[in-house]
Amino acid sequence: MTVRTSTRPSTAEYAEYYGRYIDRVPNGDIIDLLQNQIDEFTCVLGAASEEQAGVLHDPYTWTIKQVVGHMIDVERVFGYRAHRFACDDLRPILGMEQNDFVDSLDYESPLLGDLVVEMEHARRSNCSFLRRIPETAWSRTGTADGNVMSVRAIAYCLVGHAIHHLEIIKKRLA
Repeated sequence: MTVRTSTRPSTAEYAEYYGRYIDRVPNGDIIDLLQNQIDEFTCVLGAASEEQAGVLHDPYTWTIKQVVGHMIDVERVFGYRAHRFACDDLRPILGMEQNDFVDSLDYESPLLGDLVVEMEHARRSNCSFLRRIPETAWSRTGTADGNVMSVRAIAYCLVGHAIHHLEIIKKRLA
C-alpha cells in the first residue's frame, strides 16, 4: 500500500457536498477499493431481472437501469476531471446536470447486463489511469462546477458514490 492511495483526502480537497460520499469510503487502498467494486456491481446487478431493472419505485425518479446509467455518467465525468486535474490543467470545468444526462441518453433499451459491462469498462479505465499517475498528481486540484477538488478526492468520490447507489439498488431489489 502506498501513501498516495491510502491517504484520505482532507476536507480542504473537496466541497462539503462531496463529504456525503467520501465519508462512506472504508479505509484502505483507494485503487483496490475502486477495483473491488467491479465485482460488487456484477453481483448486485446480476441478481436483477430486466423487468426489475425497468421498474420505477416510488419515491425514486429513475429506474434501476437509469441509476446504472447515472453511475456510468459520473464515472466518465469524474474520470475526465481526474485526468485534467492530474495534468495540472487549471481551466475550470463546468458542472454536470445529472437529470439532463439521464434524460438525454437511452438507458432503458440496452440490456441491464450490457450497462453493467459498460460501467465495468468505465471503472477499469479509471483504475488504469489512477494506477499510473505520479505521486504528486494525487494532491493536484482543479475546479469543477465552481468547486476545488483534488484527484485523490475524486477517487474517493467515485467509491462513495457507487456505495451510495448500490445500497439503494439493493433496497429496491429486496
